[in-house]
Amino acid sequence: MNELLGSILSHTKNLLLFVLLSLAIHSSVYAFDADEFYATAAEAGKKYQALTATADMRRLDVEGRVSESNQRLRSLVPDRDKTFYDYFILGNMLYEADWQSSYEYMKRAEALEPGNPLLLLERGMHEHRAQNFAQATAYYEQFHNSQTGKKHAVSWAYLTHTYLMTGQAEAALEAWGSAQFGRNHTAIEKGMYTIFANPQQPRDRQQLVAEINAGDVNKLCDLWLLDSNWEIDWWNKKAKDRYLEFDLQLAQQVVKRGAIEAEYFAFCSESADLSDVEYLTELKRLGILDGKKRLPESPALVYAVLQKLIANDLMSAGEFLSIFESQLLDFANRNPRDRQYFDVLAFLFADTENFELLGVIDLHGWRKLKIENFAASYIAGLDPKSASYARLLDEALTDFPNSVTLNQFRLRDSGGSSETAVTRFVASQFANVKNNWSGPYRLNDYMLSLKHELAKL
Repeated sequence: MNELLGSILSHTKNLLLFVLLSLAIHSSVYAFDADEFYATAAEAGKKYQALTATADMRRLDVEGRVSESNQRLRSLVPDRDKTFYDYFILGNMLYEADWQSSYEYMKRAEALEPGNPLLLLERGMHEHRAQNFAQATAYYEQFHNSQTGKKHAVSWAYLTHTYLMTGQAEAALEAWGSAQFGRNHTAIEKGMYTIFANPQQPRDRQQLVAEINAGDVNKLCDLWLLDSNWEIDWWNKKAKDRYLEFDLQLAQQVVKRGAIEAEYFAFCSESADLSDVEYLTELKRLGILDGKKRLPESPALVYAVLQKLIANDLMSAGEFLSIFESQLLDFANRNPRDRQYFDVLAFLFADTENFELLGVIDLHGWRKLKIENFAASYIAGLDPKSASYARLLDEALTDFPNSVTLNQFRLRDSGGSSETAVTRFVASQFANVKNNWSGPYRLNDYMLSLKHELAKL
């Protein structure tokens, strides 16, 4: 039964599996019948397992048609016939690929079994992810009032964060003690990915495939580079071999042999093992560094080329900008939603100290693309004594409450004397645990620092 349930949940977030395995260990203390839950969930999941195992669903996955595969999952059982377990299982299966449907399904499950402890945890996680911190806190508290939640370390860490975000520092310190970080640090740090990561990869891949099929064949490189570096968790990426096989087949279908677009794709799909000399030779052969000196209209490839040249000291930012500035600005103007063009321009303008144009790029990245790093860079470029600084910092923190950099600015401006500023800075570390995985400080260090600072205030 456990094997079947694990298979059902193979497309879901890892934390749920952790919860369910924890149930198996501690089932004797639960207020609900864990064996019945397992048996019913396994039975309800068989039909979804069977569907996801079909060749047709695997084909949709490889072809980047995630919306279609999600719709098949949603419609497998008519809504009038769905049970609590259908909603619960679908809510987990769609947590990453279709977050809005996942959210709605968990609310429907709640209407059917509002006291189910695992449902309470899921609802808390959904509200937490949506930055509804007060609502998330209420669900986590209910979960921990059940026998199921009392020893669940990861959810105590989640509650610690929502307490911090709602100004309950003392309650956060108490909850953190229940998390027992020293004993559970790996699970806690990995669990933060479930809340704070926002994986766009399936949706990005679907969009890229659609654009390529519509004629934008330069995006083949973007597709290849995405599939070559598929994010698994905070710290790991890997190539998706089945996706890459599809990418090669797609390229053969949409690009004529010998066309420059075919040359670009061959370069981005085969350049990983090239030496620096070979890499430069290829860039010259393709007319990127010689001849017309023309960049391909592929944001991912442009980003990769710049990264390679700068990281290996093959070209300076100033040299790259002097050759390609007008092209990059043109690409960005015509493709205002392609982040990587703006990442490239922001790096180049920052490195060459063109702060006026950097501000323009940062403002676009913040306001239009809703990306934290651009907001942080924009605020960093302002005079803290200017009339608009405090207002703009407040706006940026409203958009990105988990930003370490923005919270550092608030902490600096308060002189370290604001409990809210200190608490929010510590809270930001939970959402950025990937940056302190290897030290020098871990989450426990920040919580100890919070306790120390609160004692001084």
